[in-house]
Amino acid sequence: MPLMEQGACEAVDVLTRQQLAGLRLHPHRPLLICDVDEVVVRFIDALAGWLQRRNLRLHSDSWALEGNIRDAHGVPVPRAQVGALLDAFFRQCTADLPLMEGAADALAQLVREGVQVVLLTNMPHPFRRARQRNLARHGLNFPVITNSGPKGPAVRHLRQMVRQPAAFIDDHPDFLHSAADHCLPSAALHLLHFVPDNPFVPHLPPMQAPHVSVRNWGEAAEVLHRLLVLPALKRHAGASARAAAP
Repeated sequence: MPLMEQGACEAVDVLTRQQLAGLRLHPHRPLLICDVDEVVVRFIDALAGWLQRRNLRLHSDSWALEGNIRDAHGVPVPRAQVGALLDAFFRQCTADLPLMEGAADALAQLVREGVQVVLLTNMPHPFRRARQRNLARHGLNFPVITNSGPKGPAVRHLRQMVRQPAAFIDDHPDFLHSAADHCLPSAALHLLHFVPDNPFVPHLPPMQAPHVSVRNWGEAAEVLHRLLVLPALKRHAGASARAAAP
């Protein structure tokens, strides 16, 4: 999703570190690390509607929220107020965001095929429980890790917890690049760029790291089955054959 400007620090913050420390993953199951806003839930549509009810409009003249939230006369909301607006939106709407089409079915199918899912979302930590409630209402009872700043350090930590294939899917190229910087090439990690259907997409910064682009969860499910499920099944079959050999 379009973001407010962030600092360049690439360290896991204290609260994210605490959440990661409490997470338990199975080392011998493939892993999907999944963004939430504009990948699993429709953040932009909900934000635009919420702003409209306050006589504000969400424009899409750049890949940013600053300058694009404007009053009825087209005057941008001062940058100092954008953070307060987003805080109010998260507080009032996080628990009720609509699901991205196909997300629940695709993720459920991947879980049935043995993939474990962790949701890594950049949002204020105090709204983590509201996000969990929102996702649980849609049947998505996965671990939720809230993060601030680049996602590479958190993705690296999660990648190191499993020995099977892993993938990271996000709509923001900068987060995918951060993951690539921290995980590639030493730790095998598949990068999926989820390109949502929203008016900000033409302003996306270019993807530089090796990746696969997907535009919906139907495409994502096919790619993830190929990258995560099939290799894990092949390894399991090979291990079983070796164990059965005299």
